[in-house]
Amino acid sequence: MDTVPSIKGSIFGRSVEDLLKLVANEEISHAELERSLEPGDAVYLRKPIAPTGWYDVKAYGRILCVLREVAGNGSNQYLRARGTASAEALLDAGLYQQMSYLNRTKLAAARGAEERYRAFGKDLALLSSMHRVLLNFATQTAKPCPDHADRYILEITDAADYPEPLCWTTDGFINRMALVHESPDLWTWDRPRHDRVVYRMTRPA
Repeated sequence: MDTVPSIKGSIFGRSVEDLLKLVANEEISHAELERSLEPGDAVYLRKPIAPTGWYDVKAYGRILCVLREVAGNGSNQYLRARGTASAEALLDAGLYQQMSYLNRTKLAAARGAEERYRAFGKDLALLSSMHRVLLNFATQTAKPCPDHADRYILEITDAADYPEPLCWTTDGFINRMALVHESPDLWTWDRPRHDRVVYRMTRPA
């Protein structure tokens, strides 16, 4: 049996909670919600979401689209902010070793441009393993940037099922990580192919 491309409940559950708040506050009606989602998505609004469970990432993408339109006035900056909040929540909860590592990265002790570059690469390799913890599909890999010798890229391959809203929340997530190195807005992304997403450093760390 094929595995449904899924995202961990610790992320999925917050989107469901926020959607239900919009309904409770009458910012969106049940009828409008049903038109925006697919019929099978409604089940996620009627039962608890287990933080360690796996949930359909396409349903997650559709929920994010509704949240962006209603709560975010159609702005992708709203999705970036959600990604930032997810990183902070996981770090505060202490659920994942990789997130705790953000407070003691190798880069913090590095001196000199070359040493910082190598240290940042080691940090990225470990932090990229968060992808395997939160998603059961696609692969995220840290690689040297082909255009800049002092930068890296984060490449997501086999990403055909990666929803566009998730690209934006991932943007917020990894840029929040960069704040540990006092490097705000370090990453930007593009999608050269439907099955490949690339996050590029805008400058050296």
